[in-house]
Amino acid sequence: MKSVIKRFNEWVDKNPEQRLFAFLDVNGNIKEDYTYQEFEDRSKIIAAHLMSEFKFKQNDRVLLAYPPGIEMICAFFACVRSGLIPVPTYPPSSLGYQSSMSKMDFIAADCGAVGVLTSQDYYWSLKLNLNRNNVREKNRLSQITWVNTSEISSISVPDIPERQADILFLQYTSGSTSSPKGVMVSHENIIYNGDIVIDHYPITGVSWLPQYHDMGLIGYYLFLAIKGGTNYGFSPIDFIRKPSLWLETISKYRGTASSAPNFAYEYCLQPGKLTEETLNDLDLSCLRSLMTAAEPVDVSTYQRFLEFFKPYGLDPQYYFTAYGLAENTLALSNHGRKFIAVNRQELQENRLLLASPGQNGHTTSSIMSCGKPLGDHQVRIVDPESCTDLGADAIGEIWVSGPSKCLGYWNKPTLTKETFEAEIPGDASGQQFLRTGDLGLLHEGEVYVCGRLKDMIIIRGLNYYPQDVEKIVEKTSKEIREGYVAAFGLKENGEEHLIVVVGIKSKSKIPDPFKISEEIRKKLNILPHTITFVPNKIIPRTSSGKIMRRKAKQLWMEDGLQVIKNCVLIHESEARSNGKAASPFDEIKHKYGFTGEETFSLVSALDSLDLVLLLNDLKELLKKSGAPKMAKEIDTRLLQEISVSEFFDLIEQFDTSSLVAIHRLKNIISKLQSEHKDAEQRQMLRDVKLNFKPESVPPASNYKPTGKILLTGGTGFLGPFILKSLLEQTDDDIYVLVRSENDQKGRERLIEGMKLAGIYELCQGEFEDRVIAVRGDMNKARLGMDEKRWKYLTENIHAIYNNGALVNYLFNYEKMKGTNVSGTNEVIKFAFAGIPKILNHVSTTFIFGWAVKDVLYETDTNDSLDLLDFGYSQTKWVSEEIVKDAMKYGLQARIFRPALITPSVHGGGNNFDISIRLLAFMINHGIGVDTNNQVSFTPVDVVGNNIVAISALPDTINKTFHIVRDNYNNMMDITDIISKLTDQEFNNLKLPQFVPQIVDRCTKDDLLFPLLDFLIRSVENISAMELKLYSNQEYQEARNRSKHGAPDPSLEETVRGMLLFMQRKEVINVKMKV
Repeated sequence: MKSVIKRFNEWVDKNPEQRLFAFLDVNGNIKEDYTYQEFEDRSKIIAAHLMSEFKFKQNDRVLLAYPPGIEMICAFFACVRSGLIPVPTYPPSSLGYQSSMSKMDFIAADCGAVGVLTSQDYYWSLKLNLNRNNVREKNRLSQITWVNTSEISSISVPDIPERQADILFLQYTSGSTSSPKGVMVSHENIIYNGDIVIDHYPITGVSWLPQYHDMGLIGYYLFLAIKGGTNYGFSPIDFIRKPSLWLETISKYRGTASSAPNFAYEYCLQPGKLTEETLNDLDLSCLRSLMTAAEPVDVSTYQRFLEFFKPYGLDPQYYFTAYGLAENTLALSNHGRKFIAVNRQELQENRLLLASPGQNGHTTSSIMSCGKPLGDHQVRIVDPESCTDLGADAIGEIWVSGPSKCLGYWNKPTLTKETFEAEIPGDASGQQFLRTGDLGLLHEGEVYVCGRLKDMIIIRGLNYYPQDVEKIVEKTSKEIREGYVAAFGLKENGEEHLIVVVGIKSKSKIPDPFKISEEIRKKLNILPHTITFVPNKIIPRTSSGKIMRRKAKQLWMEDGLQVIKNCVLIHESEARSNGKAASPFDEIKHKYGFTGEETFSLVSALDSLDLVLLLNDLKELLKKSGAPKMAKEIDTRLLQEISVSEFFDLIEQFDTSSLVAIHRLKNIISKLQSEHKDAEQRQMLRDVKLNFKPESVPPASNYKPTGKILLTGGTGFLGPFILKSLLEQTDDDIYVLVRSENDQKGRERLIEGMKLAGIYELCQGEFEDRVIAVRGDMNKARLGMDEKRWKYLTENIHAIYNNGALVNYLFNYEKMKGTNVSGTNEVIKFAFAGIPKILNHVSTTFIFGWAVKDVLYETDTNDSLDLLDFGYSQTKWVSEEIVKDAMKYGLQARIFRPALITPSVHGGGNNFDISIRLLAFMINHGIGVDTNNQVSFTPVDVVGNNIVAISALPDTINKTFHIVRDNYNNMMDITDIISKLTDQEFNNLKLPQFVPQIVDRCTKDDLLFPLLDFLIRSVENISAMELKLYSNQEYQEARNRSKHGAPDPSLEETVRGMLLFMQRKEVINVKMKV
């Protein structure tokens, strides 16, 4: 039995470390990627959970509803490994929510789905939408299991044998809500179609096509996985936002294969879509397959694109058209480069008359070839009524047979027989054919597609039934006569548009075109380009009352209708806002590069600074809109919990809704946030245990005190100083894990980090002799190392300094979990492999969150998750708990908890942490805070030195150390010293008055601005901790015993170092006295 998984596994064995999939953000940066081995590991982890925890049975159908990204592909392969049948679907969002949700629910019911696999972003957006849309009725989706695969980590699971379902997956046909049909695709279909489509090696794909659509999913994920390729993907919405990203990605990563519908090529040719800078750097000579398909190809678009991009390396032999359909897996023919000119009037009657050379262009139409049939496919042109073979150069329905023909429609035996088992009377081969429903012809052995047998409308590669549009329009107004609406597609500038001709009862009572447009958008998620109102008797119909859409289209094009009013609904965004000018919210979307349709969360698209800038802009806008209370309630946490489309839709409702509606929305948000908090805490409690079970623990007696050392986080703020201290206090070679393209680039990053910290020259010789950069990633299996290096290092490393962490006070748990939690698990896996190792884990006093205990001892831990409400403290607490769990299995470890780390006493370092940002603001504005909260500033060189010094003492194993100052100080002690060293005076305010002053004075140019939201929402917690102190007895005792231990510098020395740093970075407006 053929198997996609077996084919994929062959490539895993051949090239485990080759990149398989990468997914980019709108700026072209890789935000997630997998090698073949990593992808196999991830899909196996999900598969094991699906079989062990959720008890899905073989051949169960499971929907996949994901925003663009690689997790959906991981889930797809996990289903296949589990013997489940994956069913990709489009995830509903606020835009077109009703249509996409109705379609998704129809699919769930049609295939009898037992579950939905989804992601963190989409799960919470769905919860919000269900509440907002009052979805209370028991539809299919509300009765089946929802699995957030983002929460599934590599926890130890039973060794479950893989299963294979009877079919590979269900590909539901694109289109409107009337009756999507599930095409049953087999393993054999995919393998055969992939073998005949992939025509060059090595293959590097670039695709922004939807992953729930056959051309995107099959062409660039399934095919490349079973053919040994690599794919660089990004979101379709990012293509619309920035079309240059497509061509830039091809050029940058030397893409050899890419595809898109006709509209995309036309879109790239529009003025202003590609900048001179983009074009100057563009090199498309790497392409071996640039295909246009999925919708009718416009000859003019094809030719203009080719001519425009020839100077940029596009080779005409590698740019071609293709034809395919879901029912035939994917591709039927390709390598089309020719076109024919035919008599237009004859073509409208489905007759072929080739135009003679020089014939008037106004009477001819051009049809693009889709190339010759691939492989063993047989194509016939058949009379759709008599089912007779019409032969070459005749127009009829395209019928096809061959190994790519799928198994039929799920649970539709009658329709399957009619569509997949058609026979041609008298055909000697006795073959059964697939009826495509497309009209076309064969000319000189090549396939030409002329249109649809039925009046299908194809917009951006998706099919829509005109009768669905017509039914929606009829119900929008009593003035529209039922059965007198005609919808059809019209191509303009290479792109298909929806035109609706509406028959109305009275010339004096014209329905609102924008209401009609909005209803179409809600139900089908498309917008009409033009709505034309005519007397109802003008709509052409057959004697039996059927709409003659082609006739209506012809009359419309020839101005043959008695038009009452013609409404061209200009730009989509204006149509969506009911014809109004762009709103301030639209301007914010534009400023941050959003369309408002994105199904991923804001934190997936913005860094923390942009997140705060966006929040600030929204708060200001809400205040101006008369909603100051709402402005206060919206914070960065909400921005991270729901998708971009949901967020903007929600915010705009606050601007336009009634007080009752606003109250309801606020309740919905409050409920959502409460549910999100509960789910987040449940996830944290699941994550505190090792996600694997150590098979064997090397005995501690075998431990070697010298050898080689592994350091993570070597390029951060503390990392360079730990590295310097290791070079000074040990003779070991030091391997440093660095995210980089290769080891050399990693070494350059390390050197740059040490130079920025001002310490490279102090240890340059030792660095060059003993430091080895290791390309890797904390967020990946085996720390991103290949198997050979992992094995070597686990057999030679005797000590680990785990300093790698993402430090951010805005991001939520999910955003920071990868590095801080998953990374810790991988470090511990490393520690348990090979020879015995000691782990020196750098934690933080932030693991206590907002604890209010009078004294926090080194033996204490945090017992209340409610005290942890931001991602950094949450993930660092979980990370520390994982280390403690590993210690139960015999791991020898130390835990170091620094408090606030400051620049060195000489002003060295390269990080603007919260302490520097706050102090710089206070100095520049001359305000201080009168509070008794302990402020424990420890210079980074002292922290790095003492971590290494204490780690050399054997009796400090399995202990925890608070790296805090020996003596109590508060912020007024700090500002007093600053005044002494600079003559800067401070107006000291109580905390409740201090924070409002920050809010009033802080601008976007202030270093403190990114942390403004964090400080505002934390003020009550900070006040509650005023009397809290940290005990550091163990730390003091160990530090003082070590021959390398460094005592606390004086507070004045510490503050002087901070001032030197801020002066060097030019972030304060005062200078120290000479």
